[in-house]
Amino acid sequence: MDDVTRAIMNLSSRIEDISRRQAAMILSGKVAAIDGNRVRLELGPADEATGKPFLSPWVQLQDAAGATGTNLPVKVGDPMRLLSPNGEIGSASLAVRDSHTKDAPNPAEQNSDFVIAYGGGSIVMRDGEVVLSGGGASVRLSGGDIDLLSGNLRHNQKNVGDTHKHGGVKPGGSNTDEPV
Repeated sequence: MDDVTRAIMNLSSRIEDISRRQAAMILSGKVAAIDGNRVRLELGPADEATGKPFLSPWVQLQDAAGATGTNLPVKVGDPMRLLSPNGEIGSASLAVRDSHTKDAPNPAEQNSDFVIAYGGGSIVMRDGEVVLSGGGASVRLSGGDIDLLSGNLRHNQKNVGDTHKHGGVKPGGSNTDEPV
């Protein structure tokens, strides 16, 4: 084999390796298993021989750290992307949340809303308003007002909601006892 042929074969091999690595840099998938802050992702398309999707090794789940920190849990089936900066899937890979899908729609009513939704509860922030909701109750802070929608309202274990009662009621301008 002459030098030119050897050089062309070497270049061809290097191009194949670069193409393979580039194809593995960003892969779409979904959470298949969770172990603390590590996940395994089911990556598509399915293997032609087995018909099963490729399962990633355990990789770190992305969260924010530094001046602000977050812990945003994921569940099996959540859409994710696997980032492998060097094109090799392994310990340097990182699982990051993917965008909204048909199965995981955007929880915001408007694109300008900031929404955190989890397990049936939510915090919605929009221009001049914050709404905390969960379990059928909600607290709305807006325009200097606080609106509370709940079955009961308790303060220091005493009912102070719309059904509370007072003892010591006397006619005239005197004060009543504290709520019962």
